[in-house]
Amino acid sequence: MPEPVMPQAAPGCEVDDFLPPDLRVPSHDQVDGRMMPWPQPLTLDGEMVCCAGCGAYRDWLVISTRDEIWLRCRTGHQQRETRLDTAWYNRTAGPADATHATFEDCLRHLGH
Repeated sequence: MPEPVMPQAAPGCEVDDFLPPDLRVPSHDQVDGRMMPWPQPLTLDGEMVCCAGCGAYRDWLVISTRDEIWLRCRTGHQQRETRLDTAWYNRTAGPADATHATFEDCLRHLGH
């Protein structure tokens, strides 16, 4: 019995096996940073972190950008938190549920 003949791709034929653009997740070099909400108080080195501008101690946005961690309170004050690093953020943050073109769009999405 003769063997079945399998169709062969033409030389130089390219196959697009990537996900459609609307289903692709941006790589780390395509985003300027990531954010996550942190509703509970944040305690570091046995000390509760408070906003230097207004004294808020919970309901933070934790921002990871350029290997730095920033905290943003509900009223919009931002302060760098040197006791946290990108490794902590990556261990703590869940998967991203959305991407945004601007910082302000992300703030709106997270309710800040």
